[in-house]
Amino acid sequence: MASVAWKITSAVIGLVICIILAAVIAVIVIFVVLGSKTQSPTPRYYSGSFRILNFDYTENYKQSNSTEFKALSAQIQKLLDATFENSDLRSQYNLSQVISLSPGSVVPEFVLLFHIANTSKIGKSSTDPVQTIFFEDLTNKSGTPFDIDPASLQLTEISANAAMNLLYGAPATSTTPTPTQTTEENFTGCGKRSLDPLSKIVGGTNAFLGAWPWQASLRQNGNHKCGATLISNTWLVTAAHCFDMNHDLNLWTVVLGTISLHSISGLRIQELIIYENYTSKTHANDIAMLRLSTPVKFTRNIRPVCLPETSDIFPDDTLCFVTGWGALTSDAGALSQVLQQAPLKTINSSKCSSPQLYGDVITTSMICAGYVTGLIDACQGDSGGPLVTQAFNNTWFLIGTVSFGVGCAQPNKPGVYSNIIFLRNWIMEKTGV
Repeated sequence: MASVAWKITSAVIGLVICIILAAVIAVIVIFVVLGSKTQSPTPRYYSGSFRILNFDYTENYKQSNSTEFKALSAQIQKLLDATFENSDLRSQYNLSQVISLSPGSVVPEFVLLFHIANTSKIGKSSTDPVQTIFFEDLTNKSGTPFDIDPASLQLTEISANAAMNLLYGAPATSTTPTPTQTTEENFTGCGKRSLDPLSKIVGGTNAFLGAWPWQASLRQNGNHKCGATLISNTWLVTAAHCFDMNHDLNLWTVVLGTISLHSISGLRIQELIIYENYTSKTHANDIAMLRLSTPVKFTRNIRPVCLPETSDIFPDDTLCFVTGWGALTSDAGALSQVLQQAPLKTINSSKCSSPQLYGDVITTSMICAGYVTGLIDACQGDSGGPLVTQAFNNTWFLIGTVSFGVGCAQPNKPGVYSNIIFLRNWIMEKTGV
């Protein structure tokens, strides 16, 4: 009887173990399946062009800062926006940007940006939905000011590296100074970037060394807390709210000239100036100035950004870039170990202060940038970092500093930035820059 009882007991134990193993496997499978369904959207870039038959090319289209270039580009971008905002990809479409206008009647070259939630639908099938919508919608397009040659339509997926080169600067050429050719005079101007031919943009989000030489890491006890922007050899601008919890400058340092968060010694801060009317409750006037204890020497990877004048105007939908080491997800995840860059577009203040977005929270000391659809945004750890745009002569200007937002990259909640044009006089008063 004992032998029988032991066999029964052994069978029961074996059955229990099998059930437990099956349950564990089931849980693992569920997590794998859920994980695959909730993977982060993947950025996909496209380069395209077409010929506009009813427009004649003029020399004014050569310069991207000319009135003629801007006016025609705005019409083309409106056409491209409508193409995808009225399609099944409306929630995944982010950006259209005209890069150049060439002769042949007029041939615009442009970049499109999508964030595709399910990457298996693109690139693994014979039909790319982005290309399908593009070709079908713009073939025999009516109701627009453009007579488009259907045979000229081109749209090709490109790498993030190629897209970034098109969006914010041509790749290095043979005329780019090499380290042995570089002199002190090369680094004296503001708003200029290094384009090192040995550098690359990895994965479409990592910045290369020297791409944003005004970017600083603001660290408390050696740990990155906020971003900051170099505006002279002595002064940086950042967000006032970075110091809400601690004003002790002995605990803070500034790190320049790097894209990595790996531990390196920082520069001491001699003075902190917070806007007098800043309030953490409303986020209004969220700006602070930092004066370094020792002026920095400008190098290939350390340069100031230019500041706009109070009379400068940057129109709605201006292409701009935000950079920082902040979290890559909206759930306050780990900081990025490599400086990240993201293309955004400025958003009309009336639209941003609409009930659907931020309502009466938005004041004149703020500007909004991003996308109503979400998907691209600054996040925790990016606070105080730069929002920049490229203007005439390939010069970069600071138009905002990261201030606040609801979550990160959420629909109808774009990033809100301190408005540098509105705060320009205060910066001049406090720093002389």
